[in-house]
Amino acid sequence: MPRARLPHLSVNSALVSPSGNSGALSDAPQTGVCGGCAMFDRRGFLTRASLLGLGAMVTAACGDGVIGGALTQPNPTITPFLVDPTKLTALQQVGGRVVVSAPESGAVILERLSATSFRGFALACPHAGTSVEVLSDGFLCPNHGARFSRDGVWQGGQPTSNLNQVAVILQANGTLLVGGAMATPLPAAIAVSSTAIAFATSTVGSPAAPQTISVTNSGGGALTGLALSLSYAPSQATGWLTLALSDAAAPASITLTASRGVLPAGTYTATVRVATGSASNGSATINVSMIVQDPNATPALQLSTTALAFTTTRGTSPSPQTVQLLNSGGGTLAGLAYTIAYGAGASAWLTTSSMTGTTAPATLTVRPEAAALAAGTYTASITVAATGTASRTIAVSLTVAAAGLAVIIANWPALANVGGAAGSVGNVAGVGVAVVRTGANSFAAFSMRCPHQGTIIRVENFNNTGSAFHCPNHDALWNNAGRLIPASRQSTTSLSALTVTYTAGDTVCYVS
Repeated sequence: MPRARLPHLSVNSALVSPSGNSGALSDAPQTGVCGGCAMFDRRGFLTRASLLGLGAMVTAACGDGVIGGALTQPNPTITPFLVDPTKLTALQQVGGRVVVSAPESGAVILERLSATSFRGFALACPHAGTSVEVLSDGFLCPNHGARFSRDGVWQGGQPTSNLNQVAVILQANGTLLVGGAMATPLPAAIAVSSTAIAFATSTVGSPAAPQTISVTNSGGGALTGLALSLSYAPSQATGWLTLALSDAAAPASITLTASRGVLPAGTYTATVRVATGSASNGSATINVSMIVQDPNATPALQLSTTALAFTTTRGTSPSPQTVQLLNSGGGTLAGLAYTIAYGAGASAWLTTSSMTGTTAPATLTVRPEAAALAAGTYTASITVAATGTASRTIAVSLTVAAAGLAVIIANWPALANVGGAAGSVGNVAGVGVAVVRTGANSFAAFSMRCPHQGTIIRVENFNNTGSAFHCPNHDALWNNAGRLIPASRQSTTSLSALTVTYTAGDTVCYVS
């Protein structure tokens, strides 16, 4: 039985352009530039595609996205525009789908996934740019028969890539910002609020209070299937720590309870591991200590951890981390104080809040102020002292990554050689980005929006003209320095250059 095509539903909605102006959906036909592609005017497209609703045609063009690369072309980036979902009946319920577009943007199908999340796919076949039909269970390209699931995954017919997913962002005012190339989704990753905690109790005192650690997803997608495991240090007592996980999906929390029982004075250690197969980093480890004090022993300083590691992006500061300052002996441990020493490079980038007190137990909060730091790795040490006992040292490392779109060079074979150009490597401010290798240790990047009329350009040596970039609208041509070449049929300005940050020998360059 053939699959049912979705009936056409009239969409009487207000689409708001990036400038904020509302406009009715356009009936004006647009002309394709690929002679071999199946292109239609709006009425023909509606007849062939059986869409839920349509604003404007997708302009298609032939051409590769990488010079010397595969024949399968990446889809053009959708110029961002705003949609008011309250005006679209189909989007009032989860699972509802509707097709929308705006001037100078291709058609996008929107689907409501939950109360606050949506997704969208560009309705341009990644094989040759033909507008695909929307079916109840997926999509079909009428040109060469490529078939896609409802999730945009290629299933058969003409071999090609999956449909291009575009960004759909729910704004604070309730509108949807639709468009821009969908950044490569980050894989899920486990993050915990603390990697080391300590309990302090006494052979004659009250039990230590339970402690809680948060588990979050520091990547993308969903972090599910969380599970805990517990191991004790070799040749030490076991059974003194119990765990409780609030949920198998992030965000979740782990409640840890330490019970001394009849254990003598001393320090006992264990390791808690939270893991799942859905996380790119596999697991996160929490080191746990239980300090059982002898009230008759001399005071002794002990820290919950002796190492802190921070990572952040240039221009921002990471979240703080805390260190517990404990008395592993008896009596009173007073006079707590700390000093900071910096390694090579910048200094004065590490600040700490006031300790919760100068008598143990106390907490020291450590926060790097990294907004003014250049990309790189920085080190420091914090020495904690107390009256009448040996001091302890905390080693601190801070890694500052360059800001912007991270482009993994090895993912784009064209960038292995000087002069090579790769397109659609991601997006900056909702517009596709092309990167060119200009030297052994240098790169350039350009916006993939034609400065003439805003059409999305291609990375392509058009008709052997020696061009690196081609606009399929009026055949404007640029070299790999982004400058218009004499063979260009359309006069316009150079491509808009972006900023590239690259450190010699690194595997990633950053575009902003």
